[in-house]
Amino acid sequence: MLSALSTRCAALVLALALTGCPALFPELSTPITEAPKDVELSPPPPPDRHYLEIKGAKIPEKTRDGRTWDSVFGSLPDPLLKIFVNDAEIIVTNSEANTLEPVWADAPRGNFAIAAGDKLEVQLWDANALASTAIGKRDQTLTADMIDSGQVELELSGGGRVTLAIGPARAVWGAGFWFELRNAGARISRVVDGSPASRAGLVDGDKVLQIDGKPTDGMSVNEIRSALAAIPSAGRALDVQHSDGSTLQVTIKEGPIYPLYKDYRKLPVVP
Repeated sequence: MLSALSTRCAALVLALALTGCPALFPELSTPITEAPKDVELSPPPPPDRHYLEIKGAKIPEKTRDGRTWDSVFGSLPDPLLKIFVNDAEIIVTNSEANTLEPVWADAPRGNFAIAAGDKLEVQLWDANALASTAIGKRDQTLTADMIDSGQVELELSGGGRVTLAIGPARAVWGAGFWFELRNAGARISRVVDGSPASRAGLVDGDKVLQIDGKPTDGMSVNEIRSALAAIPSAGRALDVQHSDGSTLQVTIKEGPIYPLYKDYRKLPVVP
């Protein structure tokens, strides 16, 4: 029976080869590491994304109608915070139980698409199990001065305040792309937004035609893997073909990557 199974497997492999199906290879990544501390980042953080962190809130001791919280709900509020930019929700914290000074230590923090002129909306809620109640809110147009100050304290309708830290986007380091090896070459499978690869014009699906002037269809799998997985300080010259047939010649060097928070889970390290 084992011999028959081996025969069928061999026949399947032969059939795949005869039909031209490519061998399957894992997706590989160019290295992504922490940004060096002693190097001036070039280019600097883009003006359309900033690092956002919730520092905490102060909630009035009484509800809007003048009663103490425990007389209404039997305990202090269980506050949670929602943050919107241009009407799109970007952060929702977990609730923090029985407090007037929540800090939400586990709240999302990172690079977000935030710039001067954007509309920022902050909503503070009591997530009490009996009835979720709005504590206060604030609509605010962000100014350059607010962003440059590094910390923003927002007074809420109904009393109370929320403190946010806003600063330049933080970076990790690398070329910022993944690739898949093929029988005759390689393709770019993923590109990190805000990376040297994306700034150079590489996009998902690009076919790598040449590496440092050498056609990939004449290179072994190991040669391609070694060349793309280790970018020298002088950079790596790539000729690629986009899905529409157009071609692009670029030299990719490692540098700062300013990923958005939504992409953090895809990265081995985060800012």
